[in-house]
Amino acid sequence: MTRLRLDHLVIAVRDLDAATADYAALLGREPSWRGSHPAYGTRNTLFRIDNTYVELLALGGGKRDGRWAGELSRFLDEHGEGLYALALGVDDVEATAREMRRRGLDVLDPADGSGTDEATGARRAWRNAQVRVASTHGVRLFFIQHYSPAEALPPAPIASAAGGRAVRRIDHLVVLSPEMEVARQLWGDVLEARLALDRTFPERNARILFFRLDDITVEISGGAVQTQEGLGKRDRLWGVAWGVEDLSAACARLREAGIETSGPRPGIKPGTLVATVKGERTHGVPTLLIEHTPESFRPESRLPQGAAYDRALERRSFALTALDHLVLATQDAEAGAARWRDVLGLGTRQIVTPEGTHMRLADIPAGNCFIELVQPLAEGHRIARALAERGPGMFSLALAVDDLDAAVTDLRAKGVPVSDPEPGVWAGTRVARINKSAANGVSIQLIERP
Repeated sequence: MTRLRLDHLVIAVRDLDAATADYAALLGREPSWRGSHPAYGTRNTLFRIDNTYVELLALGGGKRDGRWAGELSRFLDEHGEGLYALALGVDDVEATAREMRRRGLDVLDPADGSGTDEATGARRAWRNAQVRVASTHGVRLFFIQHYSPAEALPPAPIASAAGGRAVRRIDHLVVLSPEMEVARQLWGDVLEARLALDRTFPERNARILFFRLDDITVEISGGAVQTQEGLGKRDRLWGVAWGVEDLSAACARLREAGIETSGPRPGIKPGTLVATVKGERTHGVPTLLIEHTPESFRPESRLPQGAAYDRALERRSFALTALDHLVLATQDAEAGAARWRDVLGLGTRQIVTPEGTHMRLADIPAGNCFIELVQPLAEGHRIARALAERGPGMFSLALAVDDLDAAVTDLRAKGVPVSDPEPGVWAGTRVARINKSAANGVSIQLIERP
């Protein structure tokens, strides 16, 4: 089963039009989608941001499907508006449902769903499987597999008045738990989210667990010591922290929109700045804005402060294991390989043209790594563009990692732009590329070998 990711979060609202206007002001973005689910009896507004999307969900006309409209109606009656559910993205919802049942979750049978954009008539389709809240200790979860391509849901346009002051991403979600060990078991052992932090603050009688879903953190918060009163009580989805690039500017934008904030002020983690959004326009969701400064990515900023201590053993989410190879652009792989042989005495292991790559590659061993000469076979290829701009020579370097998925997740959490993992040109490898802007102009490729 592939590692779970946060596909989107769902906020239950009573008045969809009012909530849409409020979240457009809060996020500094226009909606990506205004839709309806006739089969469910619900309507929604979606805002796709940099690392996920946000769904405002309200009751609509038509059939009141018990799984969706009925459950939403009960939630609004009992709890009012607020953070309602988390959708965990999967590649195969049927296989995920089977595996999660084997692990003890009560997963309903997967069912097809679809939605229609009210403005454009565009349609999106998916298949999802709900999990009964009794087996997640109160947290509403469902697994979702999208049939429609990602581009079917366009990014939420940044409002002209917001500019660089808009919300960029979700930084973390907060779940309140009266039984922290039960929550740790659910998120760590059953859902297999990566536990990045288990920290206790004795002076506040508090404990937090940080679980990573790609570059989004699920923060489980509860007491440092288990109380008898908390046993058997439910966990609760509680709040959201939105990531912004310039917190002072974002707060000024919100004040211009009539939304009150407290802050900016230093966050608990050194190097962060935070501000609390006040008032009713968050529709029942405790809301924080957070800015990470370069200091917040330093190793010492992750250390416990004061009397706080970590329960989990410190470990890196991934490790760089070697310089794997250097990539050099060339007009002619055979001639280039001959040159390396004649000048430096380096022989060539193989010269290949991998299917579908539009490249001819020469593999030249050089001590504990190798040199990869790349000859482009198509005009529009990125290597061809580099040759046209700079001529032959150094193109990129490849660093081997022990866990590519963990590396991508960790780097994104630090604000480093890195591509999704994909198959490499060498058999069995997977690669991801770090944007040159984050590496002083150097093109870096992370590679994982079997």
